[in-house]
Amino acid sequence: MADATPSLALPLIAGGQAQKHVTHNEALALLDALVQLTVLDKDRAAPPANPADGDRYLIAAGNPDGAWTGWSGRIARFQDGAWLSLKPQAGWTAYVADEAEPYFFTGSAWTPLQATLTALQNLSRLGIGTGADAENPFAAKLNKALWTALTTAEGGSGDLRYTLNKQASGNVLSLLLQSGFSARAEIGLTGDDELRVKVSPNGGDWFEALRIDRTTGRVAFSGRITSADVPVLTGQVIAGNSGPGAVAAGATRYFTHALVGGHQSEVYAAAGRRGRFRHLRVVTQGAPGAGESWTFTLQNLVTDTALTCTISGAGSNQAADLVNSAVFDADQRWCLKMVSSSGARPTTNILFSLLFEGLD
Repeated sequence: MADATPSLALPLIAGGQAQKHVTHNEALALLDALVQLTVLDKDRAAPPANPADGDRYLIAAGNPDGAWTGWSGRIARFQDGAWLSLKPQAGWTAYVADEAEPYFFTGSAWTPLQATLTALQNLSRLGIGTGADAENPFAAKLNKALWTALTTAEGGSGDLRYTLNKQASGNVLSLLLQSGFSARAEIGLTGDDELRVKVSPNGGDWFEALRIDRTTGRVAFSGRITSADVPVLTGQVIAGNSGPGAVAAGATRYFTHALVGGHQSEVYAAAGRRGRFRHLRVVTQGAPGAGESWTFTLQNLVTDTALTCTISGAGSNQAADLVNSAVFDADQRWCLKMVSSSGARPTTNILFSLLFEGLD
């Protein structure tokens, strides 16, 4: 029969042993020393001058001296006026009171438990200040959060890139902003790969405010931008007057700001920047006459665009196209083409306006 337990080396009472209480009390003293192990310090290399009975220390120093000589890595307990050496085994833990830090024994050294938590792998849930659940396997309840780059002095690059990834274009990858757990805004790739900014008054109805094309970087606004319900000017108004030269019946003329010409090349103006023409409005000095018309079409070089309007009959002298639009690159040229029907009255000083919105 062994004379000590295999794990804590507690002395066992032998059969027929005299003064069994001595062995029993020694085992209790060892249990008192090792169970719920708390030590005062781990950084001393020699015993303190005036220890109290029951004081315990981790001897982490490589070469302790005095009564601790040769006890490196062990637990020292002051008991009955003498120091007792307790040899730890791998996996033992001890709470170091002066550091408020738990340590564990690896089999060769005492290591702070915090150092073992630098790598957490394959966690199914993590809650910080709150509980995580199946729908939100990561949940955090806090007032501030900080992400900062690992500096070059610490072995990093000094950069910080926060990467989010979705499975495919049709999935959603976004930052959803809520008020009282009701959605109010969303920024991200919501159902495709275009960057969108959306807002909601109630978490159910959504209005897209901005979209950025992923292939060109062009910015598009779903509606006119307003501030305090006042439209913000996001483009320029181009206005012109055909001048005093008459446009005769059956004629086709071309003009930009003021010039009337018989061919497009005489009057084309460069767009100057990439943008969209829309809101074509035309006002003439009179009406073309019953059964007659004047048709005005925005051209891109010699090609008609969808932006067009027609003044017809004897009772009207104005028309507009507020629906269609035409996009021009910076180097493309535009002019307004006018086609007068064969019996229309001659007219001069035709007024027109266009809204040009830059897309760069």
